[in-house]
Amino acid sequence: MALNKTALHRSLRELSWQLGKFFLPNDNRVRGWYGEWFARKYLKKKNFSILHKNWQSSLDGRREIDLVVKDKKCLVFVEVRARSSGSLNSGFHSINQRKRKAIHAACKDFLRLESTQYSNYRFDVIEVDLDEEETKVLHHENVSLFP
Repeated sequence: MALNKTALHRSLRELSWQLGKFFLPNDNRVRGWYGEWFARKYLKKKNFSILHKNWQSSLDGRREIDLVVKDKKCLVFVEVRARSSGSLNSGFHSINQRKRKAIHAACKDFLRLESTQYSNYRFDVIEVDLDEEETKVLHHENVSLFP
């Protein structure tokens, strides 16, 4: 039941954002949702095809990929980092070794379970800097996070 409530809550938030209603909430979870929504919107403008959002491995439910997208013929795994514009660390630099290992394991699971049609893939990081005035995006393509 809680999952359904969360999904409904997230859907209602996304609908309000599509209508142009956004205020910077104190809830980090909602900030993350907004960051992912904004990153999807950004990627669609760049002609990426969104294949999955919040893909979760059936082998281990803790392994998740924020976005799985297609850029021409390349499969792209995307980690979205939503941060306040005044944060001390950038979103890119906030990905620690533990998170890198988790992302690597999730990507391997995805390739093992779901993707036989892509011979090329890469990893991108999208930073969404949240600000009351303006939301900015930094897109780091082909990041070497894999050991």
